[in-house]
Amino acid sequence: MQKFIFSLSLAIGLTTLTIGQAAIAQQTTTRTGPYGNTLPSNRSVNNGVQTTTRTGPKGNSAVTNRSVNNGVQTTTRTGPYGNTQTTQRSISH
Repeated sequence: MQKFIFSLSLAIGLTTLTIGQAAIAQQTTTRTGPYGNTLPSNRSVNNGVQTTTRTGPKGNSAVTNRSVNNGVQTTTRTGPYGNTQTTQRSISH
């Protein structure tokens, strides 16, 4: 049952990602902090890879790339100083 629910969730998510690519081809969100600092976030989808770029108050950027391949979701985060962290999520049965 868990495998079926995961497969169904994954299929719906991939369909939403595919259909939603045009909807979030380029989305910009700007957050304003309590002292008036603005923190823009840009999100885009290209060839099934969702990329989010966050810019901090001092101009440093952090980039997150998220993709799904063969039932495994891979998230790669690159911080403002170039350090990278990769996380993979999958279901075991």
